Amino acid sequence: MPKDPNEIGALWLKEKNGHKYLSGKINGEYVVVFKVKDKKTEKSPDYRVLRSVKREQPQERQPGDEGF
Repeated sequence: MPKDPNEIGALWLKEKNGHKYLSGKINGEYVVVFKVKDKKTEKSPDYRVLRSVKREQPQERQPGDEGF
């Protein structure tokens, strides 16, 4: 089945720590979408789309590490 030529990506609804957000890929780029909590004016956006940045996992400290 051919892909819809108008489709630019897909998003999935996720929840973490009680907060819902969208995560997915648009035009080959990973993004996250968050609802704006405190809109300043009626013209302020309802959602923000950000590039998804992979966080590094904290590494366990080893003897000899600074501050160990």
